[in-house]
Amino acid sequence: MNMPLQSLKRLWALPKEEHEQETYREIVDGVVFQGHNLWLLAAAMVIACVGLNAGNNAAIIGAMLISPLMGPVIGFGFGVSISKRSLLWLSVKNWLIMVGTSLLASSLFFLVTPFHDPTKELDSFLQGTLFDVILAFVGGVAGFVGIIRKEAIKVMAGVAVATACIPPLCTAGYGIANLRWEYFAGGFYFFLINCFFIGLGTWATSYFLNFQRYFKTARTSLHGLSRWAWLVGILLVLPSVYLAYLKWEQVQLDRHATQYVEEIRTQYPSLVIVRHEAYRKEGQRFLDISLLNDSTAVAGAVLQAANDLDTSMHVIWHFAPASPAPETRWMVQQLKRMDSLVRVQDSLIRRLSASQQNHPVE
Repeated sequence: MNMPLQSLKRLWALPKEEHEQETYREIVDGVVFQGHNLWLLAAAMVIACVGLNAGNNAAIIGAMLISPLMGPVIGFGFGVSISKRSLLWLSVKNWLIMVGTSLLASSLFFLVTPFHDPTKELDSFLQGTLFDVILAFVGGVAGFVGIIRKEAIKVMAGVAVATACIPPLCTAGYGIANLRWEYFAGGFYFFLINCFFIGLGTWATSYFLNFQRYFKTARTSLHGLSRWAWLVGILLVLPSVYLAYLKWEQVQLDRHATQYVEEIRTQYPSLVIVRHEAYRKEGQRFLDISLLNDSTAVAGAVLQAANDLDTSMHVIWHFAPASPAPETRWMVQQLKRMDSLVRVQDSLIRRLSASQQNHPVE
């Protein structure tokens, strides 16, 4: 009975590949932001801002790989685990330097760039949800497991990309530069989620591996800090749960809208739908549908019939200009003829079916 349990323990064991003091020195070196680390941070922020501004995902990923953002966060989590106050304050001081430098670099970039319109890449870091909380916590666990290995750099690079700490700060910088405070609030909240739960994952893993017993002489009581940490954690999680719910609702709404639009296309092929967008407003569901048809080419009865296919959504129709190009007019005419033929065919099929029912073949 004990043999399978021992084998399972050996399978999931986390042996340390370096001495505890070496792990401590490695974490402290990553915490301090000066010299190389500070230059790398500034360069990573500019690269990430270029990627977010130009829609270049490769640049965003590259910035996350070279950024040393996670050093103070991991240092703080480890400092709480071993109850070392000096490491805690060193991490907090350098975290503030890191945030200030990052916001300054990103704000300056978005002030001088000629492109000030938000991109879909910037918008993707506006809402930190419960899924991002889970990613950050698991990333913190993986990051500390990587640190106690000799090849930590490979793991840390993967964690940096997975948790995406740097793009939310760029989004916050965009909000400052353009006075778009919803971008600042959304991006900075996303960043805070990442920082707190990466630190929590680091604390949990280092505590599980019993690092605190190797630093008994340096330990001080941090019970008050622990209570505050739990309170901050709860306050950070609550909005993420609500945002995750809103995201789930939007996915369901988009799916329902797509099915509705496909039904309209099937029932009324003369309506040439080029795009659609579903959204909620004041508790009601709306669907914007853009047509290639102009308003004079579509009968009101057809639109009313399309509306009646699903009364749970308020449909807003958008038409093409009244004088489209000759090619567009020709295509609309052909579609109208096709629609008429389909209606004639349906009528003939119904008449034939009725005739067969009235005069069955003997």
